[in-house]
Amino acid sequence: MRTEICYRLSRRLIRPPSDRASDAESYSQWRDEQMHGSWRHFSNADIDGKDVLDFGCGEGPLSLYLARICQPKSILGVDIDAHAIERANLALTRLGDAAVSFKLSDTDRLPAADNSMDTILAFDCMEHVMQPENILAEWHRVLRPGGKVLIEWYPFKGPYGPHMTAMIPIPWAHVLFGEKALFETAARLYDQPDYIPNRWDLDERGEKKPNKWATSSTFREQGYLNEMTIPQFNAMTAAAGFRTARFEKRGFGQSGTKAAIGKALLKLPVIDEYFVNYSLIELQK
Repeated sequence: MRTEICYRLSRRLIRPPSDRASDAESYSQWRDEQMHGSWRHFSNADIDGKDVLDFGCGEGPLSLYLARICQPKSILGVDIDAHAIERANLALTRLGDAAVSFKLSDTDRLPAADNSMDTILAFDCMEHVMQPENILAEWHRVLRPGGKVLIEWYPFKGPYGPHMTAMIPIPWAHVLFGEKALFETAARLYDQPDYIPNRWDLDERGEKKPNKWATSSTFREQGYLNEMTIPQFNAMTAAAGFRTARFEKRGFGQSGTKAAIGKALLKLPVIDEYFVNYSLIELQK
């Protein structure tokens, strides 16, 4: 019953992919704008004259942006996606900034020496780290004493925590229907003849990839989201040897009544995490 309700609602609400979801160049431009907007919450002082590691750099928008507006000693962007690193290096050749480099990384070992970094950036990627304890230990290893980790994180319990709005545009769908219903709904939608795939659902020939939603029933099984909660994150960072210098929760709504309601809901005990759209975090070694 839950799957059928989720499917019918999603079928009615789903929209064709926007340009950014269907075209690689449009997506890169949108991603670039998103990274620029995210950085406004942090300080250039953590970049100027520093050795910086951009963790989960993707195609490099944040690294390249900071290289333009700041004066870093060096920026190393790392990601486990080989295709993204290729595109990052292509963008780097156009910029021609010797302070920036991009490297392919492993899931459990960073390509950086001990005590070699002053600042680590982890924007819009923490929820996808499937071995967070290992990565936190790696962050601690490569940071110099007093170094910082700057994080923008979208916790799983939030309204759009599953990152499935392109297929299931329903807030708290994972809470209302459960993961099994989400995966079954996504699998049915994906196989519909009139479903228009997003660019990440297409292979190098532009053909729709096999239905990834039909082979898993949970995000952990799929290896896409770690489903980490805020208490779990806090416990892991403390165990890794970090001090939390800042943990700011942001609710939904940018202004007006919606934003006011969002802020009020963040003050509720126990269930406040369900209303966290994203978090701004600073850890210190």
